[in-house]
Amino acid sequence: MVDLLLIAETGVAEQTPSQLPSILFAAGCGLLAMILLRRSYRYFGKRTRGGSGPAIAALPRPTGPWDGAKRDAAARLDRERVELHELARDLMGQLDSKTRVLNQLVAQSQQQIERLEVLLEIAAREEPQMDTDEHA
Repeated sequence: MVDLLLIAETGVAEQTPSQLPSILFAAGCGLLAMILLRRSYRYFGKRTRGGSGPAIAALPRPTGPWDGAKRDAAARLDRERVELHELARDLMGQLDSKTRVLNQLVAQSQQQIERLEVLLEIAAREEPQMDTDEHA
């Protein structure tokens, strides 16, 4: 009791800050963090790809040393097939367009051939007339 009176008289109690507000603040921050973590775990932990339902099942671990490699190889093979299919479509489109251009050029050349044949026939008919005009 004497110590409390001595402390009260000297004013030491007023100079030492109380640790209680700091402890309560730290406890409140910890409680808040725990509540937020549990809430986010509940929200994100049960999410699935298809909506509500059980959590996404983990892929089974490979039983043999090549199981994972086979799955990777199959996926890579599928990607390669898709790329080859797209390349084939592009090449077929290019070939089709070049075939159309070639057909147009063949048609134009056939028209030119027919035109030249007509001109040759006209020139052949007029040539004998020119020879007869020269002799006369």
